[in-house]
Amino acid sequence: MTDTLLPQVADTSAGDAVVERLLETQAPQRRLTSPTFTVEVDGKQFTGREGQTILDICRDNGIDVPTLCYEPKLPGFGACRMCVVEVEGEEHPPISCSRAAEPDMVVHTQTTRLREIRKTNLELIFSDHNAYCLPPCQNKCPSHIDIPGFLKANTEGNFAESARIFKRTIPFPSVLGRVCPAPCEEHCRRDEVEEAIAIRDSHRYAGDQVLKAQAAGIKAPVPFEVQPKSGKRVAVIGSGPAGMSAAYYLLIAGHDVTIFERDSAPGGMLRYGIPQYRLPKVEVLEAEYQCVADLGGVMVTNAELGRDFTLDDLQNQGFDAVCVAIGCYETNKLGVPGEDADGVLDGLEYLRIATLGLPYPGHSGKRVVVIGGGFTSMDCTRTSVRQGAAEVTLVYRRDMKDMPASNEVHEAIEEGARAIFQAAPTRVVTDARNKVSGVEFQRMRLGEPDASGRRRPEPMAGTEFIIECDRVLLAIGQGPQLDWLDRGSDGVSATKNRRLAADAVTFTTGRPGVFGTGDVRIGAATVVQANAEGRRAAYAIDAYLQGQDLDAIKTRQTLAEPQPEFLNIVPYTGELKEPRYRLKAMPAEVRNKSYIEYEIPYSQTEAMAESKRCLQCTCEAIGYCDLRRQGIEYGTTLKTLEPQQSGAFSHRSVTENRFTGTNHDYIRDDSHAFILREPSRCIDCGRCANVCKEVVGAACYDFMRTGFDTLVTTPLDMSLNTTPCVSCGRCAETCPTGALMPKPRVLEKYEVDESRCILCGICVDACPYDALRCGPDFELSHTSREEPMIDLMAISSIDRDTEVSWIHKERDWLERARDQGRMIDTGRMLPLLPPGVVAGNGHGAGDGHTHASGNGHGASGNGHAMLEIGDGPSRSQPPAG
Repeated sequence: MTDTLLPQVADTSAGDAVVERLLETQAPQRRLTSPTFTVEVDGKQFTGREGQTILDICRDNGIDVPTLCYEPKLPGFGACRMCVVEVEGEEHPPISCSRAAEPDMVVHTQTTRLREIRKTNLELIFSDHNAYCLPPCQNKCPSHIDIPGFLKANTEGNFAESARIFKRTIPFPSVLGRVCPAPCEEHCRRDEVEEAIAIRDSHRYAGDQVLKAQAAGIKAPVPFEVQPKSGKRVAVIGSGPAGMSAAYYLLIAGHDVTIFERDSAPGGMLRYGIPQYRLPKVEVLEAEYQCVADLGGVMVTNAELGRDFTLDDLQNQGFDAVCVAIGCYETNKLGVPGEDADGVLDGLEYLRIATLGLPYPGHSGKRVVVIGGGFTSMDCTRTSVRQGAAEVTLVYRRDMKDMPASNEVHEAIEEGARAIFQAAPTRVVTDARNKVSGVEFQRMRLGEPDASGRRRPEPMAGTEFIIECDRVLLAIGQGPQLDWLDRGSDGVSATKNRRLAADAVTFTTGRPGVFGTGDVRIGAATVVQANAEGRRAAYAIDAYLQGQDLDAIKTRQTLAEPQPEFLNIVPYTGELKEPRYRLKAMPAEVRNKSYIEYEIPYSQTEAMAESKRCLQCTCEAIGYCDLRRQGIEYGTTLKTLEPQQSGAFSHRSVTENRFTGTNHDYIRDDSHAFILREPSRCIDCGRCANVCKEVVGAACYDFMRTGFDTLVTTPLDMSLNTTPCVSCGRCAETCPTGALMPKPRVLEKYEVDESRCILCGICVDACPYDALRCGPDFELSHTSREEPMIDLMAISSIDRDTEVSWIHKERDWLERARDQGRMIDTGRMLPLLPPGVVAGNGHGAGDGHTHASGNGHGASGNGHAMLEIGDGPSRSQPPAG
């Protein structure tokens, strides 16, 4: 039977030759190069290849054609219609991502007509793009605090995390929660729904929870990892908000910091310029300053620059850097006759005595006039009421809305003071003993806006009037005391405005290693501005101590930090109207008799509810969003921070998108472990759907619904967890906006259980970063994130089977089997190999049940049994990969 089925061939070499020729002959191959032709694009000649689209040729030659839906891995289909171009001889502009290029084609990519088409397309996209790029509140804050971030943590009840986020930019959330003027709230987009969020009061609650935890022995959270000790020493002069902020971040950077304070206790203007009823000193200020001591900061009190030491002394003592943050303590003069009279008092000196808990001599029962409109003037007014003044009058030369402390005016009036606006002093009226008997004022009219954006007050002739009084408190601004410049401070100078001369970016003075920050550099400012100055100065000092070139850093920062564009895309139409939770206060007739903190803080429920009102109008894709970039380029987006001079109280200039109507407000889906979905940011480009279907093969997304309601989403808007999603992240990688984003995670390494691997190869196909490769018998994977580099040379040296080596093994398997001592029954061999192989094939006798052992598949069977043992795989089981 064997003879009839397997005829003998005498000349086996001829059969081998045929086999070798069949093995070595290449199959027909696709040509390696395509025919080329010339195309003219924007007046220049370029070479294209057959099969390329117009967009392909433009991209190959660096010509920017905007597109939102183009995915290089897949054919273009023109969903966004942004890549339209003009082709000479054609009436309608074609879509360049799907239009094939032709020889001698003349293409224009930037014409007036094309820009109008693209602008219209973008307006249509923005009309239902219910999402924002940047929160204007965060930019308005001088410290650029991550306001959406800490409000979200508040909403989740994680107040320690909220404080930690806050401390990334300002170390003192409780202090700022009481004294910050909250400029962020002026530009809160929630105001477009009903009322702005109480941002200041919300972080005040989070900071207070940290202080309560500190009292129980739990240290305050640190925003960053504290760096190892650098061995560098820094002297910070001044313990106000700027100096302590600089010290805080320098300590985190690993430097040794010593703070020098001229007074007997740290705090600067926070301690001696803000009354107790606004900022409790022990319970809040000292408790929050403890975080600097916890990091190793050393405080030296009763040490004044110029009196007890000089800059020369500090540098001779071995300090590697000196940061001057002494603030502004010299009150400005009125410049009118009689201001040197008995009874004209320095407002700061008055507050200093009052904050120490001492009554100012002879103040009770007096008639007091306070001149100014800032926070110092308001503190003087309300403190005078508490110190028993018979009559307190606040006079400001501008309107109430232009006052820096306008939010406290109604509280001062409730407590018994009165306020007069648009009046400026012309002289101090005195009696024969040069004692104050009154102040003469002149009415002012508001003229054109000045550099600050406020309307300039102009005097009105013949409108003088006198307010009788016994004392005048001056609170019209302060300047720094710079007498110390005369001794031991060579190289450091003052500006013509009597401020310390220091660079606005690097904070360097004319003396190496000496930096200036805070009010001493910019003039009297708010506490939040001083904190911002201190933090930025700390970063500059840290770079200096590391030996970096500060001039180069200044150039990079200037180029990298242009004024951001704030985009108003659509109005909020579907937001639930929720009233703002306002802090309650003690009755005016009670609080005006004591220095007890009169505002009643939020409860936990109120703090969480108020934080929940945040619209989270920020996008993590801000740095790489194609839609934002093109919206700015084509002037489609609407700025929201432009002052509107015609509106008395408006800070916006919003022109509605002409296509805006009822817009969708989709729900954020963060149910998936790795991918965050923001459907409100989706522009229906279809890139995620195409990549998921054509590249990955999971097909989790598609165009759902019809017409205006069309959205690229999962079937029935289900969670990705219930789709065939393999968590590869390709959808988030290709998304041109922030509709799909990888969730932020911290991964050290993956644990791979190879015993459960079935060698399906899905992980290899799906991984967007080629971190996994197919091997001959198993997946070559990097289980550690420490060394993600792949040694391509080592991989290429692995001996792997090819098509040729595989067939060679099929030819000589019988010889190898016999050499290994395996028993082969030639009586039942089938003619599966060329007749040159005469000894038989690999089927043995048996009962037909397979028994595997070893690397191959062994068997004793009667028809489909495989090799019993062996090095190579069988034909019926090809290798993985």
